[in-house]
Amino acid sequence: MDLSDGVMGHLFENVHKLDYDRKGIASRYSFYFLFDEDYEKMSEKKKYYTPVVMFLSAFLMYVLAILPILISRGLPFFYYGDYNVQQVPFYIAAHRAVRSGEFFWNWNIDLGGTMFGDFAFYLWGSPFFWISVLFPENAIPYLMPFLMALKYATAATCAYLYIERYVYKYTYAMIGGYLYAFSGFNACNIVFNHFTDAVAFFPLFLLCFEELMAAEGKNKYKRFIFFALMTAFMSVVNYYFFFGQVVYMVLYFVVRYIKGNTVKHVITLFFRALLSGVLGVLISGFFLLQAFAGIQGNSRLDNYINGYDILVYPSEKLLWDIVKSLSMLPDIIGKGTLFYTGTVKNASLAAYLPLFGLSGVIAYFLLNKKKHNWEKTMLIICGVIAFIPVFNAAFSMFNSSYYARWFYMPILLMCLMTAQAAQRGKSPQLKKGAVAAVLMFMFFILVYFFPSKNDSGEMVMFNMTENNTIFLRDVLGTAILSFFLLLTVFVLPKKVKFDKDHSLIKIRDVVVLFVVICSCILATFIPVKNGSSIISDRGKKMWQEQMLFNKVSVDQSDFCRGEVDSTSTNYDIVWGMPSIHCFLSTVPSEIFDFLDGTLGITRTVETNIPVSRAGARAILSARYYFENAEISKNRVYANGEGTEGYTYLDTQDGFDIFTNQNFIPMGFTYEYYITESEWSDLNADDHDLDLSRVLIIPDEVALEYGDSLAVTELTAEDLMEDDFSYYDFELECDKRAATSCESFVTDTYGFTAKTAMLPDNTLVFFSVPYTEGFSCTVDGKETKILSADFGLMAIPVQGGCHEIRVTYTPEGFKSGLIMTIIGLLILGGLILHTLIFIKKND
Repeated sequence: MDLSDGVMGHLFENVHKLDYDRKGIASRYSFYFLFDEDYEKMSEKKKYYTPVVMFLSAFLMYVLAILPILISRGLPFFYYGDYNVQQVPFYIAAHRAVRSGEFFWNWNIDLGGTMFGDFAFYLWGSPFFWISVLFPENAIPYLMPFLMALKYATAATCAYLYIERYVYKYTYAMIGGYLYAFSGFNACNIVFNHFTDAVAFFPLFLLCFEELMAAEGKNKYKRFIFFALMTAFMSVVNYYFFFGQVVYMVLYFVVRYIKGNTVKHVITLFFRALLSGVLGVLISGFFLLQAFAGIQGNSRLDNYINGYDILVYPSEKLLWDIVKSLSMLPDIIGKGTLFYTGTVKNASLAAYLPLFGLSGVIAYFLLNKKKHNWEKTMLIICGVIAFIPVFNAAFSMFNSSYYARWFYMPILLMCLMTAQAAQRGKSPQLKKGAVAAVLMFMFFILVYFFPSKNDSGEMVMFNMTENNTIFLRDVLGTAILSFFLLLTVFVLPKKVKFDKDHSLIKIRDVVVLFVVICSCILATFIPVKNGSSIISDRGKKMWQEQMLFNKVSVDQSDFCRGEVDSTSTNYDIVWGMPSIHCFLSTVPSEIFDFLDGTLGITRTVETNIPVSRAGARAILSARYYFENAEISKNRVYANGEGTEGYTYLDTQDGFDIFTNQNFIPMGFTYEYYITESEWSDLNADDHDLDLSRVLIIPDEVALEYGDSLAVTELTAEDLMEDDFSYYDFELECDKRAATSCESFVTDTYGFTAKTAMLPDNTLVFFSVPYTEGFSCTVDGKETKILSADFGLMAIPVQGGCHEIRVTYTPEGFKSGLIMTIIGLLILGGLILHTLIFIKKND
């Protein structure tokens, strides 16, 4: 049987429309009644092997996209920014922790933190990370690009499974899957390796939701169970993205399932989804509660959008940047080009579809201009959300920072529309869409040629962009893809068919698929090239040699912390050394409190104490500073401008090592204390050295323990009147070191310390975050842990030498375990009920 595109499209639309008019819900369509038995058998076969082809081909496509980089620069794969200083170190640190059984507290991340709290956002729930655990640690840097290829392959396959329900040519379902996986959003976010995990599985999550909504009879229970399990899985993969997905699904439900259904049916569907989702969250409770406990109180969570920012973006340029992100290859994180503002530095603003851009979406709207359907409505709503700050912020828990990290969800819808429009072939609508998309791209080229004034006030040309080289690469790549688009839409013949076995596949379809594959590879290669080329070959070599292949060797017989300069951030994580300089967003909130309250430093994503703070370094048991003599252009320590009291020790692996003469080992006592309210009256910067002689305790603790403590209270006035010199500071450090613990041994469950001989009624200070979940015994007797220095811990002890055991039980561990057990019991009951129901009705 030979059907033209027009007839096939007409039949498809009629069946599609009939189903939606009747139920308003999605279901799997079968068009086998249109063809003979041979076609049905062939289609059934394709249904099973095409997802495998999608997975393998998408994996290969990503590898091909980065292959020129691997050939020119070699393995391990090198990108820039967060990829080098976060993603790779975090994978190595977490891999090492799992292999050594350290599942709870980790001492090598900032001042210490929980594995769930520190890494749940990044990798702790990622199936791709757990695959990496199967390999030795030294293989991790080499595996990273191939793990990303697995993520792309998963994204393409899941998107194919979602889109193939809505198209009648499976080649265009494949095209939609490729466009989703290789979209500008994913290419932009290669630097944020962990984002792609959530993006990869989202189409499958949405597919399970649609199946749940369409379920009838015995399928009701099975699909209820599947959606609950998928909800649990997605919440574990990345809780931040999961929140945005829930917001999107609420909108999806309202748009798709309210219209055309009775109130009773809508309520039934809503509670079906709600109960299944709640069950999924219950099942994942063990993971989620520990993850949330680890970040509660984080200052970034309290930074809500407010004021005029609710209604308007800080700059009108952002609106044009959003349009640009739809029209051409993406900027890379931190390196914007045209219409760039600091607002979008880390926003993941990218939505370009390889080859098609907006052409398929425009064509879809033209094809359905007289119809009201959910696809159009949903995309229009997403467009409105993108342009109104408070709505956009809803996907990020109303955070005041601008993020476009939810764009992958409407991108899936754009891919669906593009696949549906493109399968019609050389339709007039697709031609108009292609012309419109190319004109939009050319507009941004025109803007590049606008005259502008430079910093000297002179009129100049070609000055409209930042990171000009990156922009020109993007322009060249988009121009090539636009040329391919015009050839495909206007030149490629429409009527050439391959009629063997009544196949619907035309040579044209195969050619279009091939062009899309090539376009996806190119659209990924250029952003990877942009990011990789930021750092020189020498920079890559030093990164490998200094962070991955070698490590500095210093005396760590006593617990101590180190610190690297800004050119080598997080290198010490890979070396396995505790550090006071850490670039990680999700550290315990008590670290934020300590830095703010004690040091007057507002932390956002990084703990980085100014070199002038000798007092802070002393009480944090900071012993070493590693200055990168090979890379650093501003060698403050080598120039004698570093922290006072640090002296040169050695040079290893290109690092000058300096040691702190005022190092105080962990677990020491004070002769004086000051209350938090009194300390808050001081300028913390001016009284940094005073940290060596006063312990800061909460006012209520001073009221409860003050009279009984063998520690003298000082006030803010005392500190301001006293002329405390650097020589006095050195003496105080010596006194503190003399009272420090004779031994301090850490493990994943806490630490054990043996104190020096101490006087009665004193407080032993430990620079460990005072996080919920810690409990303490002194000589086997339960003892209360007190807050000190606005977020660290102090333990009251009597006179003599004592053994202190501080044990960490993750907050949320027990309650989360109970949640998961309850969820699994309910799930087990549902499975049993489903099996009984199916058996009865068979």
